[in-house]
Amino acid sequence: MLMSPRPLVAKDEIFGIFDAMRIKHPHHEDAVAIFETLRNRKKSFPNAQQTAGCLFAGSCSGKTTTVKWYIEKILLPEWLASQPAHPEVEMEVLLRMQTLGLHVELSGETTMSGLMSDFLEALDDPDPHRGTIKQRRFRVEKALKRRGYQIIFLDETQHLKTQTNAGPIGRQDDATSVQNTLKRWVKRWPIIFVGTQHAERVVFEHQVQTRTNPPIHFGPLHFSREQDAKIVIEFCGRLALKIVQHGILDESPEILAGGDVPLCLNIASKGRLGLITIIVRMALEYAVGSGLRELRREHLEKAVTNYSLRIGLCSYNPFTKGPHLMPSIEEFANDNSIELV
Repeated sequence: MLMSPRPLVAKDEIFGIFDAMRIKHPHHEDAVAIFETLRNRKKSFPNAQQTAGCLFAGSCSGKTTTVKWYIEKILLPEWLASQPAHPEVEMEVLLRMQTLGLHVELSGETTMSGLMSDFLEALDDPDPHRGTIKQRRFRVEKALKRRGYQIIFLDETQHLKTQTNAGPIGRQDDATSVQNTLKRWVKRWPIIFVGTQHAERVVFEHQVQTRTNPPIHFGPLHFSREQDAKIVIEFCGRLALKIVQHGILDESPEILAGGDVPLCLNIASKGRLGLITIIVRMALEYAVGSGLRELRREHLEKAVTNYSLRIGLCSYNPFTKGPHLMPSIEEFANDNSIELV
């Protein structure tokens, strides 16, 4: 008996599918290998002084996605295997329950008070703003030690307040306290500092720097470099396969990995894989919204016009004019004027 074809997803479902999508690439794999190296040191030598790592790249380069992939695919299964039993709950709940890796997202300009509250929120503290800074730091350290975390990811580190030579004494003292706290914690737990390239200008106190491994390279990818072009093309090919696997299209959109399309996407995304997925997701929404189950160049062109051009990722639409002008590597690395949405 012939099986009926699988129903394709609706336009409104595409956003959620892309948000949950995880695609490997060489920089991702290099980062995961370093995460595992630092975590295994903590497991093998829990009382030794630990070290940190840095993952800095432009917005939407895929840094946070790589961290989430690592927690979902490596840490969560390992944690579940160590549990006698676990309730049948949603993935998001399990991710909060696991106690091998902690993902903390910093908010705003991170003072000592903000740093403590952000950690307590990540630890599901019922009242993360309660108590003095010293009391909250005690609760953070107690929870980290009691639950046995093996690695910490500190995201959006460009928000960290740092020491300055000017400004109120209180501001400088607060910045020093932030640095001293990080120095204290890096000794106890491996920490991965994650942020935009602007985080590289965050001047960690010298003793933190001496405990930090060389930064993990994560882009931007530039088509003038053979290896970067290969990564982009392979990423587009894997993305095309995911689109079919998730029931967005019946057939793999070969257009993504063929001709000048990977180059056009490289230009329109300023060399960031995360932005390529946004452009392709928008193009698919245009296609499916118009009643088509086929991704065409016109859809990619429309996505670049309405997204990349609008927010200043590129100076022209390569799908319209062809990729006649390749921005420099330095231009790809600069996103001071970009407001990503």
